[in-house]
Amino acid sequence: MKFLCVQCDAAMELVEKNDPQDGTLALQFKCPSCAQRVAMLTNPGETQFVRSLGVQIGHEHIAAGPMSIVRGGLTDARPGAFTESSAEPVWTEAALRRLSSAPTFVQPIVRKLYSDFARSKSYAEITPAVMNEARDALGMTGM
Repeated sequence: MKFLCVQCDAAMELVEKNDPQDGTLALQFKCPSCAQRVAMLTNPGETQFVRSLGVQIGHEHIAAGPMSIVRGGLTDARPGAFTESSAEPVWTEAALRRLSSAPTFVQPIVRKLYSDFARSKSYAEITPAVMNEARDALGMTGM
């Protein structure tokens, strides 16, 4: 991310960085063409967020704070941790009987709804109990 001078369309340069011990961060940038200045002040929460990301400001790297562990955990995530299973859950006979009691024109929608729910929970099969759980989780209790 860069700050641009609106008048010159030039990238602003870091002039001063003030990092007091109160958790705030003050930065001052200057346009190399017209010398216009802009300042940025972050509150303690924003400062912690910037540090947790290990952001580089100007030519200086902001030292990572306690949140660097979280950042490291996100960059070194376990393979497949954020992917859903594409395996289609198997419908039991009892679940198919229950599905057949729904009107024919809504059965494909209901089937997809329960299949998506089962897949999100990593269930290998759809049973009447899974259908009840999905119905309750989706706020359709009593339907």
